[in-house]
Amino acid sequence: MYTGGLGGYGHQKWITERAVTDNEEAYDYPVIRYAEVLLNYAEAVFERNGTISDADLDKSLNLVRNRVNKTMPKLSNAFAQANGLDMRTEIRRERSVELFYEGFRVDDLKRWAAASELQKPLIGIKWTGTEYQTLWPTMASAAKDAEGNIIIDGSRSFSDKNYLLPIPTQQIQLNPQLTQNPGW
Repeated sequence: MYTGGLGGYGHQKWITERAVTDNEEAYDYPVIRYAEVLLNYAEAVFERNGTISDADLDKSLNLVRNRVNKTMPKLSNAFAQANGLDMRTEIRRERSVELFYEGFRVDDLKRWAAASELQKPLIGIKWTGTEYQTLWPTMASAAKDAEGNIIIDGSRSFSDKNYLLPIPTQQIQLNPQLTQNPGW
């Protein structure tokens, strides 16, 4: 049984469909994806106005959402209200799901001033009391939380200084009017 990575979750993003030697084929990695542009638009409209119209959702986020699964319900203001959903959270969740494993998460959390999420332990699958306990016995000694989920990394940290990158020392030497970012 394939259990994915250390945490038990696997993904197919950027996985090759056939085995070939490196010099025979290469990936066309995207520089920017249309889905990212659409999600950026939805987020920007919501953040600017504090709200987003159903028409704007239909020409942005819902195009991404329904690209593969045509039966998935559209996100609308009525749908969000009827299901007790926060629109900002849903726009951010959609971005997290769509752009998984593409290197956006940390920058998104910083932009949203929500990087405290990076201080929480990184949790994998529920192991205790599930089929994985039998099928994946090598994880018996792995750290687990109170619910029996595998703890992949319990020592993550993030401080306020990490919201900004350090200004390279060479740049400060070239321009003495520059000062280092706080904490660096």
